[in-house]
Amino acid sequence: MKPNNQDYSIFEKFKFDRRPVGVKFTGTKPEGFRRLKPGLFFCEMLKEAQNNPPFYVQQEDLQCVESIVLGMADPEPFITAGLVGEADDLFEEARANRKLYQFLPTMPKDSVQYVTFAGLDEMTFNPDVLVVTTPAEKAQPLMRAIGYSSGDMWNAKGTAAVACSWMYIYPVISGEINFNITGISLGMQALEVFPPGLILLSIPWTKIPMIIHNLETMSWDLISHKVTGEAHKERFKKLGAELRQKMAKT
Repeated sequence: MKPNNQDYSIFEKFKFDRRPVGVKFTGTKPEGFRRLKPGLFFCEMLKEAQNNPPFYVQQEDLQCVESIVLGMADPEPFITAGLVGEADDLFEEARANRKLYQFLPTMPKDSVQYVTFAGLDEMTFNPDVLVVTTPAEKAQPLMRAIGYSSGDMWNAKGTAAVACSWMYIYPVISGEINFNITGISLGMQALEVFPPGLILLSIPWTKIPMIIHNLETMSWDLISHKVTGEAHKERFKKLGAELRQKMAKT
């Protein structure tokens, strides 16, 4: 893997309680990293990386549907038939669960053999996706940075199950930033990975430089943070009148 060549110091400004985590998908074994002992599901590995040194996993270490979304193995028929979701009453019928596999993001077949995780301050590689876990109030500058220079809209895609695919895989293969909220997806909730209500923001490598640039250049101390409630309404009314007058003179 090529060494990390991006300055991430702007993220220190957030003072995150949980470290952002970089994830890298490779076809060759990463050098200089410990192999994680089997036992954790894919979604749990995010929390593991937040609290421990970097590590990698391979197919033999995976426990759930990870091999499927990573393109390492074909799913068993009872999975794609939707029988699991029907048995657990997650879906009304198997057909509804079956439909999920028509659009579930997956890596190209056999393209990924190893997945490496590292907390931001120990990340020596350029990640394929950077996952930020944060309360909504701290996510606000990040969400605003998505469209600050580009005008791009937010993107939130997911399903009631297999949240790991939307968190790790979808941003990489689509090039789009994606976010979800803890406590919504069944698997992560059942495993008690995080308390409910946190934002999970996944930034693909193609968008990381833009996000960092915007965070470095945009104002974090907005007028709307200080002037609120009725005062905000009055200010907006006055500003609108001023801008109408300004446009009329041009």
